[in-house]
Amino acid sequence: MPSASRDTVHVEVDSERRLVSRSPALQGVFRQVQQVATADVSVLITGETGTGKELVARLVHKLSHRASREFVAVDCNAVAPTLLESEFFGHERGAFTGADRRRVGVFELADGATLFLDEIANLALEAQAKLLRVLQEREFRRVGGSSLIRSDFRLITASNADLASRVRAGAFREDLLHRLTVVEIHLPPLRERREDIPLLVSYFIDQKRLLLKRPGVSRVSHEALDLLVARDWPGNVRELENVIERAIVECPGEMIEAAHLVLGVHSGSGRLPAEDMGLPFRVARRRALGMFESLYLLSLLRRCQGSIKKVALHAGITTKHVRTLMKRHGLSRRDFRPLRVRARRVPVAGGTQPL
Repeated sequence: MPSASRDTVHVEVDSERRLVSRSPALQGVFRQVQQVATADVSVLITGETGTGKELVARLVHKLSHRASREFVAVDCNAVAPTLLESEFFGHERGAFTGADRRRVGVFELADGATLFLDEIANLALEAQAKLLRVLQEREFRRVGGSSLIRSDFRLITASNADLASRVRAGAFREDLLHRLTVVEIHLPPLRERREDIPLLVSYFIDQKRLLLKRPGVSRVSHEALDLLVARDWPGNVRELENVIERAIVECPGEMIEAAHLVLGVHSGSGRLPAEDMGLPFRVARRRALGMFESLYLLSLLRRCQGSIKKVALHAGITTKHVRTLMKRHGLSRRDFRPLRVRARRVPVAGGTQPL
């Protein structure tokens, strides 16, 4: 699976993504994935937001004997409690008001394949009980149906919460947790593998400069790299990717400088990041304004569920201005819309995005 070069491991996931690391901790994760992929047991992937849990789940699927079948991904945050049974189990025509046709649920879609449930900690207790029954019986009925449907799927779940603590608090079923954690894979946060940051920065520049029509951007200054390595990255690799993308857009020449970096405020810090204090006033002010723009826009997009018109109305600006700000901060309205569950096929060819 992996290829190595000077202690750097490259692991291809699909046609667009690659996991790359020189960190011993993450390389240990790669070895664990190799060992568990062919075992066909349930896997729980834990780690903070932005560490790449879905990417690792896709890698497990790719290396399994189910690789030629679907990778069915469900964001448990996006499934409304009132629609959960229909999304998971499917329904027959006429099962309830508005059910004008038969719908196949994700349990049925994942037959013979891999089912990935992201943010499993957010499932309500009632939904947890129904999931446990399906895992035990491997059969279910569509809503409004009488026929039993069998489904053979491999379950991979992910959580950024401590499920054992949720069990102690009465918010998660202990028997379900036992079912989910035949194997647990933990992804370390980026601050615990800082040696990967220069590698990731270099990769993101190479990957995104052509996509962003900035082919001249090719490197990062020592001062900028020092700031990136020193940061704690509460949003992990996803946050680093967004920062580099913004810097490429801001950079007028070939080298990304510290002034081109817009780093968000640490959650709950109540103060500027320490790395800002040594910057000239002009540069620090520009970055502070960028932080405000980003946080303000994120808050409104969440509140408005990605509706650009509603964001513009709340902010008192034009929709064109909203789109400009979203592009500047690397935001997509799709990330804030209520998601529909769908099956996604995973190619087996190699590709290029690191974790």
